[in-house]
Amino acid sequence: FGVRALAAVPRASGAQMWRETHELANRSMLFVAVVMGLTGDIMVTQAATQAQRIVGDLGLVGPAFLQLLVREFAPVIVALMVAARYGAGVAAQIATMQVTEQVDALRLAGIDEVEHLVSPRLIAGLCGMLPVVVLGGAVAYAAGAVAAHVRFDVGWHSYFNLRGLTGADVVVGVAKAVAFGLAVPLVAAFVGMQARGGAPAVGAATTRAVVGASMAVLALDLGVGIVGYLVSGLV
Repeated sequence: FGVRALAAVPRASGAQMWRETHELANRSMLFVAVVMGLTGDIMVTQAATQAQRIVGDLGLVGPAFLQLLVREFAPVIVALMVAARYGAGVAAQIATMQVTEQVDALRLAGIDEVEHLVSPRLIAGLCGMLPVVVLGGAVAYAAGAVAAHVRFDVGWHSYFNLRGLTGADVVVGVAKAVAFGLAVPLVAAFVGMQARGGAPAVGAATTRAVVGASMAVLALDLGVGIVGYLVSGLV
């Protein structure tokens, strides 16, 4: 199913691609910004509290949080949020078309349903996931800076220090965002295509899409992370 959808990407509708990219990225930005801002505040507060108790030095809070954010937290948390919001919508839309026989009507009209319904969403995932991850990471890092400065008197220069971030961290973070951008719409569309029955099938497909996309994100996070550490270790 994935190979078929990727092969149909060059023939996908440009207008549909932009609509789906807007749905995935633009309409997720406020949701992502709010959640990631709260996440950054909470994580930095907890990390600074523990560091203050154990070592008493808060100079590494900012650099360490930035590395974890770029390599792990920003891509994974944002992808899970997109899976819950966009993936559920994709599954519900396609499942509704499936149970109301609209997909069969597309086939009878000579239209490739994968090209029409799935490929534009894959392009949207590729184009839209990375900017949303960057936005979420930036908001989380900025919120963490405010928390560290206001609550623990950490200096701005000390917090906004890039010494802990390497090129490998950025490459791994980007690779995860791209992989998640493919996985979320692909899993959601596949589950929607498998829907059979009436209205209960749509609800079941939505649930399966969120669970399946979330599991795919976590599995890819583990796989890409392991490859990233192995490659960086060899270099």
